[in-house]
Amino acid sequence: MAHSLAWILPLLWVLVLLPRGTHNFFPNFWSKVISFSWGSRTHQDITEEAILNVTLELLLDMPHPLGKTLKKEDFVGRTLVPDDLLRAYRGAKASPKPFRAALMEVVNANAAMDFLSSTRNNAALHFDSENIRTANQWLLLTRKEILQAARAENYEVARERLGCLLHSLQDFYSHSNWIEMGYRKAHPDLVTVGKDISSIADAQEHTCSDCSEWTCRDNILPSLNKRRRLTTGYYGSHPKKPLGKCSHGGYFDDSVKDSATGGINKDSKSEIFSPHHYLHAEAARIAKEASVKFLRELRIHLGDKHFLRLLGLGSGSGLSFVIDTTGSMGEEITAARLQTRSIIDQRRNTPEEPDFYILVPFHDPDFGPVYKTRNPDVFWDMLSNLTALGGGDEPEMSLSAIQLALLNTPPHSEIFVFTDASSKDAELANSVESLIQERKSKVSFLITEDPSRAPGRGRREVLSPHRFDLYASLAQKSGGEIIFTNNHDIREVSSIIQDSTNSGMITLFHVQKKEPGPRDWKTYNFHLDSLLERVKIHIHGDIDDFQIIGPTGKRQGRSMTTGPLGVIQNVGRFSKMSLKSPVHVGHWKVEILTQGIHTVHVQGESTLDFLHYFAVSVNGSHPGLFQLSSQPVTGTGLDTMLVVMATGLAPASPARLDLVTLAGPDGEVLDRLALQDTNQTGLYVAELGKVPSGAFSILVSGRDGENRPLLRSSPQVNTVVESTLEIISSTSLIPGSQHSALLRLTNYGTPADFTLKLNCEQACTVNSSHSRAHVGRNETVTGEISVLVSQDTEPGSTVLLTVQADSADAAQTTFAFLQLMVTESPKHIRTSPTTCSVISLEHNCSGLPSHCGHELWTVAARVWDTVGVQIASGRGTVSYSSEGSMGRAVYTADCCSPETDLVFTNQLGGTSLCRLGVAVPSPASSSVGDLPLPRWTLLTLLLIMFWRVLKA
Repeated sequence: MAHSLAWILPLLWVLVLLPRGTHNFFPNFWSKVISFSWGSRTHQDITEEAILNVTLELLLDMPHPLGKTLKKEDFVGRTLVPDDLLRAYRGAKASPKPFRAALMEVVNANAAMDFLSSTRNNAALHFDSENIRTANQWLLLTRKEILQAARAENYEVARERLGCLLHSLQDFYSHSNWIEMGYRKAHPDLVTVGKDISSIADAQEHTCSDCSEWTCRDNILPSLNKRRRLTTGYYGSHPKKPLGKCSHGGYFDDSVKDSATGGINKDSKSEIFSPHHYLHAEAARIAKEASVKFLRELRIHLGDKHFLRLLGLGSGSGLSFVIDTTGSMGEEITAARLQTRSIIDQRRNTPEEPDFYILVPFHDPDFGPVYKTRNPDVFWDMLSNLTALGGGDEPEMSLSAIQLALLNTPPHSEIFVFTDASSKDAELANSVESLIQERKSKVSFLITEDPSRAPGRGRREVLSPHRFDLYASLAQKSGGEIIFTNNHDIREVSSIIQDSTNSGMITLFHVQKKEPGPRDWKTYNFHLDSLLERVKIHIHGDIDDFQIIGPTGKRQGRSMTTGPLGVIQNVGRFSKMSLKSPVHVGHWKVEILTQGIHTVHVQGESTLDFLHYFAVSVNGSHPGLFQLSSQPVTGTGLDTMLVVMATGLAPASPARLDLVTLAGPDGEVLDRLALQDTNQTGLYVAELGKVPSGAFSILVSGRDGENRPLLRSSPQVNTVVESTLEIISSTSLIPGSQHSALLRLTNYGTPADFTLKLNCEQACTVNSSHSRAHVGRNETVTGEISVLVSQDTEPGSTVLLTVQADSADAAQTTFAFLQLMVTESPKHIRTSPTTCSVISLEHNCSGLPSHCGHELWTVAARVWDTVGVQIASGRGTVSYSSEGSMGRAVYTADCCSPETDLVFTNQLGGTSLCRLGVAVPSPASSSVGDLPLPRWTLLTLLLIMFWRVLKA
């Protein structure tokens, strides 16, 4: 083969160093960087463009909230950008953050199909190895899950499933011969209820001829295309490619070594990766057309209101209250009612109307339930019927209630906690902190603490002065506030709720000092930029006086309620200053005279903000960035990246972002990282290099059109972890049926003994194969989780599964959260139970109890399932390889456990058990000669046992 060194040399490092991986359209924007395939269309490109096209159609059809007319011709010939669409519909001041966050959820779920171990090598999820009918059945089931989740207003689950579905749908056009057969429109029967995919090549039918070049032309048999017989390529060695079948192709595909050599994939424009690279653009075009077609049909079935919220085009926020209902809380409940009434009246039928209203009451010993509604009048009735009754000793179940609120409040929202008591369930602190980071939510506390008021709270004189430190820590780590007030002032102080719940409100500066010191003046500096409006400064705590100093040197003190800089409202120990408009750009100062605990919080409205996540660079046949489900991990040796998605930057905007600063708990600079522009509007990456130890905050800075500084910060504090926990499941729950998921605990720190705790938030039963595990450095322990929901569980609901792993020395705590969809049993798909038969059995079991822990037995079994098995799990070590509907499972365990039940989960989520065992010699026979039974005898016994199990 003749190749030009001019273009192949830059790729040599890719070919030599990168491991084998998945095989589809490239996942996301980073794929082009790693593979040098700049002209390729990725899953991210196709998905974003399809969603934006359908979003424009939706907004053109809907009444304009500002009374304007949206015209399609205004967008003809323009690159559609999420921020531009939202501004055109909701006005220039609308925050695009909820829309961008929803889009990111779909795109990252799409890309994860190429990275997750449960999906990346599953041929049926990528239309590989001629799994065409099975793949379409999976699409139909996933479509049903999306509809059920969205109708139940579980939009996060719906977006995740939508990303997965679009990935598989798009793969069909890259992996099959649909385009080579001459078709130039989307397949009419794919993911269409009541339709099946017909005219597929027979299992024994040859489909390709040999091709020995990087570029393969006409290697699909002409007779196959002429007869319009569908085929898709095989990838790797599992399942093994039959003689004469097409390969996926590309440098990383081992199946190309066997006839027919070459390949047919159209994943990229690079001939190194894609033998049919010359058809890539056409495959991407039709994949986008098919994605648009599915999204249009989804809109019809959901209706515009559900579809609008699925895309994050509502306000994206929730008004969320956690309220102590003991007898002393009457004034606090009244304050919450007043703020709710004001918000309902001001925002009803406006773009700022909350998407959800959430209420979680608590006292001792109970908390909950969650009251969640989209109807403001229903929420008002809930609050109106809330009464303060009873009470006893001071601690309450506050963290349990906060955790429940976090799980039910939309991400990027703020939760307000009303209480006058400390926490009785402080052991949940780590779990709540982890949820705050995962949900990117703020938690603010309004505490009416008055030691002179005793009713309802006995024994105040013996309470610790530090009992609210836990609340202060949660507020600081979430970017919220903790405000101490009293019954007299709570109504005025609670006005911060209206300010904070505006969708465009962002945190600009926050400092919270929790330890008292000598009485002195303290100075805090912050910068206000040209893209800010309605800036407010909150100052509260043990403060004797303060001064606000603007960029020009003008001052305004606490006692000057109306002055040159703005208006100050003083309510007890809480002060709020509203700056005059327009905002004076430049450096500001707050000088405070204090000797105790105090907080300075600066917030303002701006469309310029950012979303972020941590990711690792994944190489192989489908390189890209894989979003971490956890905080950044230390000690992995992987290149950790920070992905920053700026909102509010127009494509032609002169403003730019160029730097990330990692700051420690006291504002000290830990590292500065250059932001790399990805040539996609508002999307940047930064290489973290060595991940800082401990907690850190993220600040993004740049320059506006006049070269003046811009600065934005993420409210939540990030924490580096040494271990990761994953729950792996790609199927839904079926009422009354046991569901299996895999648990994977990886430790990158010092060896540790972990205790595992499982919890199901809804009514369900959950068990794990592991309650404890010893995990060495850079080791992984895998276990099985079984979940069972009752027969009467409503389809469309979700079950939240949480797992917590604590090291014995309390140095490490890690969490995993997974929302599982409850769906109806797929009655329209006929399947048979999974069956298995033993192929071979080997062991060195002596029968001596003192030796069994060091002796092993291994059994190999042939597995058959109508639609194919996707997961095999058991208590020992299980490996599984599939060959279409047939598969091979190999199980190894020590001789102390001579029997096991392997759990097989098929492509549609059905589970079946297969009992395996070894006949261990009795100690008496072992003492004579330790001779094992002949292998044929063991096989006979096992076959008899399996026959009985299958008959049963």
